[in-house]
Amino acid sequence: MIQFGREHMMADTSLLKTVVEPYVCGVLQQEYGRPFGPKRLTLASGGSHEFDAVSDDGQIVASVKAASGRTSGGNNPSGKIKDAEAELYYLTLANGTERILVVTDPEFYEILTRRLRGRLASGLSLKLVPLPLEIMIQVQKIRNWASAEVSPVNRLAE
Repeated sequence: MIQFGREHMMADTSLLKTVVEPYVCGVLQQEYGRPFGPKRLTLASGGSHEFDAVSDDGQIVASVKAASGRTSGGNNPSGKIKDAEAELYYLTLANGTERILVVTDPEFYEILTRRLRGRLASGLSLKLVPLPLEIMIQVQKIRNWASAEVSPVNRLAE
């Protein structure tokens, strides 16, 4: 069940870390035959970054994005696209043999596929892992709540 923070009345996005990412790790484990989990890795640049799904041998590194497709106004989700592109940057600095940006929303996957065609660095891939209906419903409730939080109507009321 989704819980919303009572103190600030903000959407509780911890569901993404506690449900969505473990689900994606399970799908990757079935596909690759290896356990996956979150892990902080040293980057080629010398810094570090926590990735959402890393194989137990460190060879497959993935980041998970549960962003939705178009905005409520029907526009491309430019902020979410930029966030995905930033995650691709970190993936280029990871030392795995396979580096994947996993997207859970089919519409967002299509938007990114069109935008990134011919633009992905060697060794990077984009993968769609659709969520089961029960998880998708929970994610959609969080998205709706979060969208309402940043709505211009709600901002005017502050």
